[in-house]
Amino acid sequence: MIVVQREKGKEKDFFINAVQMVEVEGTTNIPTVLLYRRGAGVLIGSAALAAETPDQLNEDFKVDLGNINPESRTPRTPFITATGTPKSAAELTADFLHEVVKQARSWMAAQGFTKATSLLLAEPLALQGELVPADWLANYRSNLRRILIGKGFADIDFLPEPFAVFQYYRYGVRHPLVAQRLRHRALVVDFGGGTCDVCIIETNKEGDISQTLRNSRPLAAASKPVGGFFVNRVISEQLLSGCLPPNSSGKLKKGLESYTKWRRGKEDLRIYSTEYQNFIRRFHGLTYKVENPKLCLCRSITDWRLDAPLSLKVPVSVPADPFSEDAKIFNAVLSAMKLRELFVQRVWNQYLRPLIKQTLTRGKEELAGVPISVVLLSGGSANIRWLEELIRHEFGSEELAEAEVLRLPDYQEVVAKGLALECARRFYNQTGDFSSVTYNRLCLLLDADGTGCEPRPFVSRTNGLPKVQTTPGLLLPSASVLQSFVDQPMRWKVRLSHPPKHQLKYYFLRSSFDPGDIENLQNVEDQTLQTPPNCTFDAALQVELSVREDGTARPAFVYKTGRTESETIVARGKEFFLDMTYAPSGAAAPEAYMGLDFGTSNTSVSFVDQLSVQVSQRRSGESQWRELSDLADTLPYPLAAPLARYLTQTDPFWLVDAAFDFVEAALALAAYTVYLEYCTTKGRSQTKLFKGLTQRSAGPLWHFLRDCVAHAAGTELISAPYKELLTSELFNQIDGAVTLWPKVKHKKVHQTSVDHLRPVTILANISNQVFSKTVFGFFEGVQKQKFGTRFKGLFRHAHGKPPFVRTSLYEGDKPFAEVEALLVSLESGEILPLLPLIYWDCCDKHPELEPPGHCFLFDSPTKIEGAFSFKAVGCLCAGEVSQQNQYRFLADQLAVFRQYDPILERSVGSFSDVGT
Repeated sequence: MIVVQREKGKEKDFFINAVQMVEVEGTTNIPTVLLYRRGAGVLIGSAALAAETPDQLNEDFKVDLGNINPESRTPRTPFITATGTPKSAAELTADFLHEVVKQARSWMAAQGFTKATSLLLAEPLALQGELVPADWLANYRSNLRRILIGKGFADIDFLPEPFAVFQYYRYGVRHPLVAQRLRHRALVVDFGGGTCDVCIIETNKEGDISQTLRNSRPLAAASKPVGGFFVNRVISEQLLSGCLPPNSSGKLKKGLESYTKWRRGKEDLRIYSTEYQNFIRRFHGLTYKVENPKLCLCRSITDWRLDAPLSLKVPVSVPADPFSEDAKIFNAVLSAMKLRELFVQRVWNQYLRPLIKQTLTRGKEELAGVPISVVLLSGGSANIRWLEELIRHEFGSEELAEAEVLRLPDYQEVVAKGLALECARRFYNQTGDFSSVTYNRLCLLLDADGTGCEPRPFVSRTNGLPKVQTTPGLLLPSASVLQSFVDQPMRWKVRLSHPPKHQLKYYFLRSSFDPGDIENLQNVEDQTLQTPPNCTFDAALQVELSVREDGTARPAFVYKTGRTESETIVARGKEFFLDMTYAPSGAAAPEAYMGLDFGTSNTSVSFVDQLSVQVSQRRSGESQWRELSDLADTLPYPLAAPLARYLTQTDPFWLVDAAFDFVEAALALAAYTVYLEYCTTKGRSQTKLFKGLTQRSAGPLWHFLRDCVAHAAGTELISAPYKELLTSELFNQIDGAVTLWPKVKHKKVHQTSVDHLRPVTILANISNQVFSKTVFGFFEGVQKQKFGTRFKGLFRHAHGKPPFVRTSLYEGDKPFAEVEALLVSLESGEILPLLPLIYWDCCDKHPELEPPGHCFLFDSPTKIEGAFSFKAVGCLCAGEVSQQNQYRFLADQLAVFRQYDPILERSVGSFSDVGT
């Protein structure tokens, strides 16, 4: 029976919080979208989303990149841009990645980082099935290399996404089941926006990131072009079928078939009639429009059991008649029950379950009866947590009976940070754990003159090849390292019962001995070689396989060995693609890596250099740094974000700068919390503490906090631990840091002389005392009960970094809006509002952010009377609150605060934890 292991059993490695994620457009999670503009440059990511409506954007083109032969001069161009000019997936990818690399390099230069000389790209496994061509991965790699060559990288390498997932769990999260010094077999399921990759990985007994040998090997793998966008298409089809007349089912089916052909680039849009062109455009737009309703449901579901009652529903605007020119809209409804039904029947039953079963079957021989011990999930679509339930339900009694599913609160970042960890591994072991290695068995069946395909034992003739003669039909086992054989022919000999006097049929298969197993056949284009006339034969046939660095394999069969090459009789087959990871050329060790996770929905860039690895290794041995790393995942978001930035810094200037960013953030949250709690207990006393706060910088905040603590003495409940900051030892440390910071900014004191670690540690630990018992967050979906006067909803814990997945059920006498920032004591039920000093809201620059958007903190009054500036956490966005905009209510409150400290009320509710 599968056991689910929640996150509390895991201990994150220091390095995972020290990974330097690169910012583009103010975010480390870049939406993979483009907007083309007439007479102007292309926009990507958040800027593209903010500039136009979704139907003007280009997205979901990653899988299409592998459908394009890089040698083709006229690739299909199924993507219509906002300018009206059609573009191919290769052109879209080039424009997108060129802009990503350019902006990433600009950001890194501003941070003083070494220029990345090597690029490591995450890639899907070799996709299979009727949805993509057999040479998909070879095309994908070749297209990406063509796009990125000449962009300043000495080396370009690839790593399969599920292998990056494993590196994250083993070296980053360091769950005991994966990181302990025991041999393990892990099933990895990476369910992203465009693909689902499944593989089995076996570990050795080592697990330290600084070990120089390979610590893991892949045993079996399979992949399908099925991900979050496919789920969107299933939802869109269901919504349209529900609003069209019953007699339109045949027309809808034809429209969907036409869309599929157009989407794969097989047919030009212009060949269709006007009404089917309308349908293709409308359906394509709908597949993007349903993304937010899908996310809204998934974010709100608290019970993922397959039989749980679900009442959640969200509205979706769909075209009333997708075949018509008329743009009338029909308001449809997507329910959580229907979403679960579609996911189980259309996604799991048809694609994901067979894919996982196929991988387990392929790995059966390599596992040799040893059970899978752990299941590792990844990818944004894995946050549809029915996947976990279905894996347990379908495979928990047999194939995965002894396995544990390791649960993370969010699976979005796993590949990106796992990629960075593999980069770090390559500073100790130049090839990393997964370079130039096969991830399925390569089997070969031969049929001479129609005499049958009985498996024959192959004897290796090339030194260093695995010994395989004990398994007839096996040429290369899984996890064969081919680094030293790239561009060097590998040879085996085999004895046939009958020489191929007329023809030789050959079948290269992935983990299969069935020549009729078309899905696992690798030499799809050609399986027959005609024998030359008057051919003579040696006693044993020789098989030769030459493999290039991108995994392209060229087979040859030596019938007769002569004294010279001209006397040798050889039959050469067509090239096919081998299931193996990329084999780098073996150039000198790089100075720095850029890790690029080019995803269907989102793209992330990481940076790793020798210095950052060395610094992280040193810090990981120091208890203060390890404790701070742990707190970056548990402190409230306004503190976790600047603390995470501090942990990634290695340059002395930026390290001190990040330290004081955290100091200011910690003082701000402390001061605002103490002040607002004081206002709930002050009674009728007349004070004007807030009037003395001129701006949110370290000096004024420290003075404001001290005044608030002094006035609140003996009445505070939530904020009581902050009193420790006024004890002599801690006071001197914080006061000294606050006094020193202006001197550092004005270059009167050098950064290297600053003890930045001590004040950061003090404020982080005191804050942890406050927020280990009190939760910072916001409410969602608070509604009045049908009968009665009380309200129910969710309270979302905004600790660590977004997305925030932990929630509590709320019931109380008061409703709350999503934009309100609050502190909640889950034990006593006390609720302390943080308005008007802290609020949540979306911004125009980052429309991709899930509600409620950014967290804004009060910064200062502006020069305009009655207007105030706010700063967003974790990015450069700012907000202005005034009586002339939508924030008039907040401006009125702040105007009162500037005159005198008001009497505020706190509320009480009941909270029950629903976990993740």
